[in-house]
Amino acid sequence: MEYNPRGHAETEDTSVDSIFNYISYVLKRWWIVVIVAVVCAAIGFAYAKLSYVPKYSTNIKFVANNRSEGTIVTGQSSSDLVAGGTLANNYRYLLTTTRGLLQLVADDVKSATGKTMTYTQVASCIKANVITDTSWVDLTVVTDDPEVSYAIAVAYTNHYDDFAQDAFPATTLKVVDKPYKADKPDSDRTKLLYSAAGLVIGAFATIALFCLIVAAKDTVKSSDDITKRLDLKLIGSVGKVSKKNSKSAILITDKNTGFSFVETFKLIRTKVESFAAKENAKTFVITSTLEDEGKTTISCNLAISLAKNGKSVLLIDGDLRKPAVSAALGIPAGGETGFYGIITGDKTAADSIRYSEKYNLFLMLNGENIPDAAEVLSDDKLGKIMAELEKEFDYIIIDSAPAGVIADTAILAAEADAILLVVREDTASVRRIRRTIEDLGTSNTEIAGCVYNIAEGNFTNRIKAYRGGGKYGYGYGYGYSYGYGQSKKKSKK
Repeated sequence: MEYNPRGHAETEDTSVDSIFNYISYVLKRWWIVVIVAVVCAAIGFAYAKLSYVPKYSTNIKFVANNRSEGTIVTGQSSSDLVAGGTLANNYRYLLTTTRGLLQLVADDVKSATGKTMTYTQVASCIKANVITDTSWVDLTVVTDDPEVSYAIAVAYTNHYDDFAQDAFPATTLKVVDKPYKADKPDSDRTKLLYSAAGLVIGAFATIALFCLIVAAKDTVKSSDDITKRLDLKLIGSVGKVSKKNSKSAILITDKNTGFSFVETFKLIRTKVESFAAKENAKTFVITSTLEDEGKTTISCNLAISLAKNGKSVLLIDGDLRKPAVSAALGIPAGGETGFYGIITGDKTAADSIRYSEKYNLFLMLNGENIPDAAEVLSDDKLGKIMAELEKEFDYIIIDSAPAGVIADTAILAAEADAILLVVREDTASVRRIRRTIEDLGTSNTEIAGCVYNIAEGNFTNRIKAYRGGGKYGYGYGYGYSYGYGQSKKKSKK
């Protein structure tokens, strides 16, 4: 099959599914977010504690009046109140910016405490606010020395009036609350603020990093991506469910397997049978792009499902480097060599095939690790072996090695009738899957479709599962480690 990456395959589903992909990725790693946030909060707390310097405040309250001190009035009109508020703002500006006043205050502070200050340093220690809807001015002095704070406040009370009268001669500004010396430091909120800031920054930074990772990975994140981005037919979608025993696959013969899981493989079986009848196909190679995408479980369950439908089925472990079928089925394969033994002449096909009453399957297992698998499979005998086997069985299911890791699968596929590609959610990049599809295209064998596997992050899939849409699955891995590189492929057709 010629792979044609059409333009529409680049279209991303940026709706609810895409948003949920980000949310799902973050939720799976919530503990990392929590740890980073707590660490950042602890750093903020430690910084606040180490950098903490106690502060002491002294306060003065002034009231402004838009009439001179000698003016007799019976009350204040609304216009007087408005004028008083405006005047209070003027006085606030005078108290905080008048250089002459600030310098006199600095001089008094030096005389009273011996501390030398410039007028700008004095200005940095004071803050004046006008109380809303009043003519009151609240002036606060904050320094790290209670004596200095008090000296600055007293100096203000001694000198403010001269400057106020010169600036606004027809008005008055009076002290209504004289300054006092602070007997304890101000309450410290920096620890709480820095801790909260660290918590928020740490959490948001981690979440942002995760979102960037999701965007950069460019993996298959929904079943829609199979058709839209890979241009493949979707054969079935198998969801994820936890499995305590990681040594064997979850099988449809297991009594504890959910109804939805079984029905999913019935649907996959139906589509495979339909394809086989239409294309006169018997032999199917099951592969994936990377290891641990669940192709062995798909192979085993598809073979069992076909056998349950009354078909004569041979399940072959075609992964000569890391055989996994025997472990998935829980059947020992010690000493068995599968294709390798037949091709080398050590065994016949009849000697290499056993029957399992438990699964109603014929099995060709492999218990050996064959490093030069590509060279063995490239032998001309492979085609003859497959032709003989096809005469004896209704279906042949071959669990092969990951096609995106080594070349063995392309060689096997050249002797098969069709390929089923297993794609695990959010695992292989779209670019790498496309390259795998192109590599499989060299075998001139059609890719019948794709099984979207171990799906859990797609929002619409979860809704379908909730409504009984047949999403179920498993979570396990055999831990492939193909460390010896790809072998050279040889064309068989």
